[in-house]
Amino acid sequence: MSKKVAISIVVVLLVGSSAFGQLTGALNQIQNTNIALGNAIQLLNGDQAASALQNLAVQNDQYSNKATGAYASQGLFGIFAEVGHASGNCAIVGVIQDLGVLGMQAQVVDDCVGPKTEGQSLAVLAEQGVVKTEGPGAGSALHQIQVVADQEATNVAGTVAESSAVLGLQNSDVNGAPVATGQVESTMSVTTVQSQTAL
Repeated sequence: MSKKVAISIVVVLLVGSSAFGQLTGALNQIQNTNIALGNAIQLLNGDQAASALQNLAVQNDQYSNKATGAYASQGLFGIFAEVGHASGNCAIVGVIQDLGVLGMQAQVVDDCVGPKTEGQSLAVLAEQGVVKTEGPGAGSALHQIQVVADQEATNVAGTVAESSAVLGLQNSDVNGAPVATGQVESTMSVTTVQSQTAL
């Protein structure tokens, strides 16, 4: 539920901006990014172990220019890792992980000395939980997040630029002897929103 709330806030902030609804220009660019990763591990008794690993790299770029000297560029680059592990002997061990990234970039650039408008949002939500009961066992969860969004627009009247970066590390571990019960839950949430107009 918290993921939907964070993403909804970003969408409302950008859609509600009147700048992109009223301005038409020589160059118009929009770019959307939606990334989701998830792991789930559940051990129920017995002597067993399980692991889940995901590595993901994403790059999304656009560039446009005109003979008048107007140009616009925007890009997003991210590297994400999600690792989960569980082991136990007659233990109940659960590991769950969710990682979501939502990005939006928009630009409108007019020719010559006309206005330049940019808007950019980046939302990251990472959640994980580890639980162990009954027999001896262990569980661990790891998220690594690196994502950068940049945009720049120029005409003869000048340049505007925006940049956002999120670097995150989230780690959860539970290790216990027979009859020990342990639980870890962690949440990391980041939202950035930028908007500017230069006349």
